[in-house]
Amino acid sequence: MGIARNLEKRLERLADGLSATLFRGRMHPVDLANRLVRQADLMVVETATGPTIPNAFSVAVNPDDLAPDLDPRRIEMELSHTLDATATDRGWGIGGPISVRITTDKSVGRGSIRCEARPVPADLPVWGKLSEHRGERDFALSDNRVVIGRSSDADVTLDEPEVSRHHAVVFREGGRLWIADLGSSNGTAVNGYQLGPEPLEVGPNDMLSFGAATFALRIG
Repeated sequence: MGIARNLEKRLERLADGLSATLFRGRMHPVDLANRLVRQADLMVVETATGPTIPNAFSVAVNPDDLAPDLDPRRIEMELSHTLDATATDRGWGIGGPISVRITTDKSVGRGSIRCEARPVPADLPVWGKLSEHRGERDFALSDNRVVIGRSSDADVTLDEPEVSRHHAVVFREGGRLWIADLGSSNGTAVNGYQLGPEPLEVGPNDMLSFGAATFALRIG
């Protein structure tokens, strides 16, 4: 509940200094955020490497639902932050920065939204890296779900014979960091401990091994 309350507080700041009558009969930004998060939840696609959502959202609302004194660009920015934080908390892969665009359409029912979204792949801020043990290679970690493997479509490509095409995934969820093996041929280990079928929580400076390739996990 902590993250939900923090997001609510951030959105409520949009209304600071405005009369409460401004929202009478209109949609409060918090209500809009809650509807958007629910729509994003419906768009989750379960892939072989975990849940993903599109990252570019277009949200249509009835013009009578928007308070006229609120800046739509500010609301879009806060909604983007809200979805990004939600995706991180729930471990959703996003493939690029989340953006939200608000449009108005009188055909949308009062108190409702019409939401469309599409993937727009792009670079994301780096939150960590894999530093090769006794080597010179560093690989950036940026999405909420980072796939490590030999395949060219992996987020971190390790062109080594003992590494499977999609070997393992490192992901953020619930404020913690996890690693899961993806059914690799030669296994994944953390600090020498061989992973089973369940994800394992990891932290800064843990040693992650994909077959014979070993890397230190760096955060920040």
